[in-house]
Amino acid sequence: MILPRNIIVFLFTIVLYSCNDEVKEYVCTPCDLECDELTFFESGICSHCNMKLILKSDLEKMSKTIASGELKINYEFLDTESLDKEAEITEVITKGFIVYKKLFGGNPRDTLNVTYTDFTIKVSKTKDSGGEADSKSIQFNWSENSTLGYGSWKTVLLHELFHLWNGETIRYKNGEEHWFNEGFSEFYAFQTATKIGIMSPEEMLSTAALSLGYYNGSKSAGKISMRDAGIDDKTKFENFFLVYQGGWMAAMALDVDIRTKTNNKKSLNDLMKWLYKNFLRTEKLYNTDDIIKGLKITTGMDYSEFFKNYIYSNNMLPVRDYFDPGKALWDFKWNKEKQAEHRYLYKTLGIE
Repeated sequence: MILPRNIIVFLFTIVLYSCNDEVKEYVCTPCDLECDELTFFESGICSHCNMKLILKSDLEKMSKTIASGELKINYEFLDTESLDKEAEITEVITKGFIVYKKLFGGNPRDTLNVTYTDFTIKVSKTKDSGGEADSKSIQFNWSENSTLGYGSWKTVLLHELFHLWNGETIRYKNGEEHWFNEGFSEFYAFQTATKIGIMSPEEMLSTAALSLGYYNGSKSAGKISMRDAGIDDKTKFENFFLVYQGGWMAAMALDVDIRTKTNNKKSLNDLMKWLYKNFLRTEKLYNTDDIIKGLKITTGMDYSEFFKNYIYSNNMLPVRDYFDPGKALWDFKWNKEKQAEHRYLYKTLGIE
């Protein structure tokens, strides 16, 4: 029996419609809660955690492992916009990792003191950039909005990457050392951003000057010491600019002073290598006295008075005694014959 042509067309249309109307499965954006295991049948928001529901088929694309040089980066992208950023993120991580490995003299170590080159990073697009680092893992939120000065999501990522060494490989005893943990991480993140071409010399000098302004203008400046300012998470963020920018200014002052007195033969880099070598996380946690000791061993100079006056006490660091970022910027742009006066500051900021 041969079916009429119009019936054949009708049946074909029904089959085609049925295929196009195939039920789509959605899952919760990964949140590490029980709802990660649930399946939904329409788009929207997860009723359990309020995260966006995404196609199950798209989720499979959101997890990928990238080999870059010696690195093995295990990505978990939480949205398609972050997935599209993978190449840029990988480039920043790869270049930053090379700089930090050379700085410390080795790869980061896990909680059992075993070195590693593979780690997991969860990436999501949010209103503002931020992050959190743990041993072998980074939670990274990025935004196209700028951060401090000419900072961007790239400098935030470099900051969190630095914590795989400073914070997770070498570990502080308590929150009183956040001036070093956060401030020095910020210092090295921006220095590295300049070294690898994310920031221009002019942008770096401008950002350093702005950071100095945030430190001097901090509401807690002169009222509480850098160490006390970060004693717990509450005080750390209440005194954000004293901890982060204060620690950054302390790092700059120390580095410029060391380079000046040793004709650039020594720097803070020597301290970081010493800490990496001598402070295994499972055996010894560092405090400020250890930093003073490390500086004496690696540079031959005693900075006890510096720390007594500006880290342990409420006194403001007299940055002008060490460097002048505004004049250094002016001379870099318009007064070439005066640039030699700032040669150690330029080196401190990654300006070659």
